[in-house]
Amino acid sequence: MTGLPENFPWPVLVAQHMPAAFTRAFAERLNQLCALQVVEAGSALPVEAGKVYIGRGGADMVLANRAGRLTVLPMPENSQFLWHPSVELLGRSVLEHYDPKRVTAVLLTGMGYDGSDAFTEIKRRGGHTIAESEESAVVYGMPAELVAKGGASLVLAVEKVALQLSTWAGR
Repeated sequence: MTGLPENFPWPVLVAQHMPAAFTRAFAERLNQLCALQVVEAGSALPVEAGKVYIGRGGADMVLANRAGRLTVLPMPENSQFLWHPSVELLGRSVLEHYDPKRVTAVLLTGMGYDGSDAFTEIKRRGGHTIAESEESAVVYGMPAELVAKGGASLVLAVEKVALQLSTWAGR
C-alpha cells in the first residue's frame, strides 16, 4: 500500500487474517507509512475513494447500503468461514454492491483458500484480479488457490502490485 499514490481514486478494503488485538495498531502504522488515509473498520464507515479500510480482527467486514450510501460494516465472525476477517465474505459483499467490471481484487500471501472463490467470480464477471507470485509470497496457499481456479488476471510479485493498480486506475 505504500506504493499507492496520494491521488489514488479507489477505496481499498483489506481483510487481513489478524487477531483483534493487532488490527488497530496495524492500521495506525500503515497510516503513518502510506500516502492514503488508513483506518481500522471498527464501526460503520462510509466508503470513500482514496481511503484504506482494514477489517477489524475478530470480526468480518462487509459492505452495506446505509441511507443511500455505501458503508463498510464490521460484523461478528461468520462461522461459515474458517478465517477472519474473511476475504471470501468481503469479496462476495463487494460483488453485491459493485459492478464486477469496476472491481479489482488482490490476493496476497496466506495459508488456505480464503477469497479464491469470490475472486474467481470477480474475474469471471469482468473484474480484474491479481494473485501474488510464489516468488514473493511468504505462504503461497491463498494466491496459489486463485491461480489454480483460473481466477487470476495477473500473477505479480508483491512489489509490482501497487504500480499495476495505479496503471488500472489511470494514475
